[in-house]
Amino acid sequence: MSEGIFAVIYGPSKTGKSTATGAAGAGGLFIAQTGGLLPLKKFLGLEKVNAKMASGVQEAGDIVAKAAGKVPTIVVDDFSLLTEVTVTALEKKHSFGEMWRNLRSQVLFMRDSARYATSKGTHVFFNCHMAPPKTSSGKYVRGGPKLPGQLPEQFASFADVVAKVEYEETAAPWKYVFRTGPNPEYVSGDRLDIFPDPAPMNLGEAMRASGYELARPKGLEWMEDIAEKSSQLVLEKGVENWRDTLKKVGEKLVGQKDLRHIRWALQDSLHRAVIKNAGENILDRMFVDEQENW
Repeated sequence: MSEGIFAVIYGPSKTGKSTATGAAGAGGLFIAQTGGLLPLKKFLGLEKVNAKMASGVQEAGDIVAKAAGKVPTIVVDDFSLLTEVTVTALEKKHSFGEMWRNLRSQVLFMRDSARYATSKGTHVFFNCHMAPPKTSSGKYVRGGPKLPGQLPEQFASFADVVAKVEYEETAAPWKYVFRTGPNPEYVSGDRLDIFPDPAPMNLGEAMRASGYELARPKGLEWMEDIAEKSSQLVLEKGVENWRDTLKKVGEKLVGQKDLRHIRWALQDSLHRAVIKNAGENILDRMFVDEQENW
């Protein structure tokens, strides 16, 4: 049994974070508020998902620990909101100091539950809002997942992947990308070297490219064949010609498949091609970087 991945993605609101983690974790368990699941239906066409609601961070951590090794993936949707809900509940019962101690304990319990789940082979994906750099108790804290105090670093530092969502005008078809490279102002990293940097905002395709298995949802297994064959076609025709290449593929599927599923499969095709292309050109980029330093 191989270990799972503990991944945290964070970024501004309405940038596709729930869709990115949802697509990667479509065959597993979701811990989310009802509204958090809407993008899965609207953009991915997932009408039914295995979902549980949690009243706070502690309960969510319990769910993660109990599901460890029993499901292939766990998605904790909008962890920042879940933390805010927990703060509100704790403020009604405790003084500020006691509230903070309780909150920190719960967030670190969630972190440790996620790490435990990965030891059992379950991938755990968190998506969060973004907070800028700040000073907490006299200590500089880099920007990162929107969590109180020094928790952005204390929580995210244990993750295998911490990806910041950034706007990129040249990205296609979605104008946001993942950044995992070194950043002095924001928490980011990829200790398993899963992502190129920048990378398409596609957690699932980055993991598949690195050899991790992420099964397609039941009934959507056909998407994998489309993604593989179409990505090869994109590379053959040239990534710059992706629109024309994938349009022809999509036209053959219209009327046979749900349009949302077609869009999902074609987007995976493009992102798979981009990630493969980045991998093939890594030596060229390394030597260019070296020459720039000579």
